[in-house]
Amino acid sequence: MNKDFRMATLSDWIAQTPEKVIDFTRYDLEAKEPADAKPGQPIRNWSLMNRLNQKGTRPQDVPMKIEALYPEEQEMIKKRYPVLFEEGHPLSIN
Repeated sequence: MNKDFRMATLSDWIAQTPEKVIDFTRYDLEAKEPADAKPGQPIRNWSLMNRLNQKGTRPQDVPMKIEALYPEEQEMIKKRYPVLFEEGHPLSIN
C-alpha cells in the first residue's frame, strides 16, 4: 500500500502455485460516495473498489498474473516496486 495504489498478491506455497494479484486499487481514479441513505435503509458501506478487489464480489474480481494488468498499471507498480519485475521474482513477467 502506498499513496498511489493498494495491491495484494497470493500464492499457495504448499502447491507452489504462481503468485497472482488478488487486489489492486488505484487511488488516482475518481471515487464516488455511496448513494444517499433512505429512511430505514442506512448506508454504512464506504468501500473503494475499482480495478480488482480481494473480496471477489464482482465478476472482474478474479486473481490474475501481474502481466494481465493494464500497461499503465504495471508502470505504476514498477515505479514503486521495481523488484517485482526482476527476473526470478515470483510475480516477474520475465
